[in-house]
Amino acid sequence: MSSKASKAPDPNETWVSGRSRWGLSRIRMGRDKRWHFSGQQPDEFVRLVVRKHWWFLIAPGLPLIGSILALMLVFWASTVPALKGMSVFWQLLEFGVGFLLLVTGGWFAYRDLAAWWVETYIITNKRIVDLKGVLQPTRQETPLDKVTQVAIDLDSFLGFLFSYGTLHLYLTGGELKLKDVPNPRKVKEALVGSGPAPKSKPAPNPIPQDQELATLLAKLAKGKEVPTLQDADAGYPKRGDDRHPGPRRTFGGPLHITSGVQYSSGEFTAKYIQRSRYVLYRNLSIPVLGLLITLPLPFVFTWLWLVVSVVILLLLISMGLIYVNYVDDVYILSNKRIIDIDRRLVFFYEQRHETEYKNIRDIRVRVSNVFQRLLDIGNVEVETPGSSPNIILKQVDHPFIVQDEVYAIKNYKDRVDAVKKVNEPKEELQKWFSQVVTALEKKIQFEGAPNLRLMDFWNAVDMASDYGLRVVAIGEDQSYAELSPGTVVRQNPPPGTLMAEGGEIQVTLSKRAGTGPLFDLTPDDGRFGQEVGEEY
Repeated sequence: MSSKASKAPDPNETWVSGRSRWGLSRIRMGRDKRWHFSGQQPDEFVRLVVRKHWWFLIAPGLPLIGSILALMLVFWASTVPALKGMSVFWQLLEFGVGFLLLVTGGWFAYRDLAAWWVETYIITNKRIVDLKGVLQPTRQETPLDKVTQVAIDLDSFLGFLFSYGTLHLYLTGGELKLKDVPNPRKVKEALVGSGPAPKSKPAPNPIPQDQELATLLAKLAKGKEVPTLQDADAGYPKRGDDRHPGPRRTFGGPLHITSGVQYSSGEFTAKYIQRSRYVLYRNLSIPVLGLLITLPLPFVFTWLWLVVSVVILLLLISMGLIYVNYVDDVYILSNKRIIDIDRRLVFFYEQRHETEYKNIRDIRVRVSNVFQRLLDIGNVEVETPGSSPNIILKQVDHPFIVQDEVYAIKNYKDRVDAVKKVNEPKEELQKWFSQVVTALEKKIQFEGAPNLRLMDFWNAVDMASDYGLRVVAIGEDQSYAELSPGTVVRQNPPPGTLMAEGGEIQVTLSKRAGTGPLFDLTPDDGRFGQEVGEEY
């Protein structure tokens, strides 16, 4: 199994495109070190190439393995000193075993190895290509957009030990099984994808220098508040690998086995749903009753103590397994999908079903009997279209509340999308106007007018020149008798106003009654003002 993604094939290169006239394999590693196959589309790339697990070559290869061991045994026996006198016999035996090795090796290579190599699943970004047959090849294609659910089935101890299992692909109108594939979780990730690659953090919008404009743009861009869901993992410690987040809740009691579920970008756990404690008490009732009956027996029949001890040990083990199975029977509701993991005997068997909320057709509640109605226990059935299996949340507490919660999470994405539909245009407009305003500010070199009020005229001239601006006195005002003559009492434009370099600030100066004019306010030689009088 390989996970190298490929670039679009070049139709002019036979080797790269995989269109070789001779050879059994219909998928090839090209010169670009990528997988390519015949019929690959220009914008298509290979996510994964999957073959049956190597373990399934062991059983058909036993005759070949036996022949190799027999030949090694014959070679060893022919070197034993006590048997060297039978050299002709050993030579004939070596020839016979060698011929048997060639026959079993050829048969294995033709009948099993070639078929194992050729029977391949090619998973691309668009479809699943199923290649079978050696001399009479067949090819079946399944578009990925027809896959509504993907379930993993690890149904044997060997499957758990060697990490292989069966993937059930539920399609709109059918089902496709990928049997005995290695590392089925990795294959599932290639099928459903791990979500869009995390986008790099966008650069912040430029902020205009004019504070009024910046405040106005921020106010106009303020959107509606995005609805949130409760994070059910907030009370659990983080998993070790943050690059592939998943449910933080572990399984197997004290063993703390992770679920193996990997979330896509932006996915998180919204709720864990545990089966009712009534289920635990019901399943424990029989071993507990057996334990109560068995415990007094050694006191009555002392000769039964060994048998009773074994029985008690088995009952305690069964009670522990019942409890662990109950603890592990949890339904995971993320903000994107419902996940049902059926784990038996801690880790020897696992079957996983899941469905995205968009594939849910209906949600129903069924209460089996009056006793469950009194305990407020029932089944919540999540119906999916086509041949996809329904997900049943069996015997959970408060089923009608659970039904409402599933509907609320299902509608969460629609509500988020509706808010984003309103907010995104505002964000785009803010980005556009911010860039336009800041570009204009840079182009015409706007500066905010300094605050010259209560400054001496010549000090105001010096400060304005630092900003590339000119100061012109346009009048005097006798209302400010408490100020020294020549103090700026008003300016136009006011402080903070954006002005181009070389702009003009007109000021009004203070004047005491009875004094002559301090300045000639008629422009003559381009100076900012000319002193013509002095204070009495």
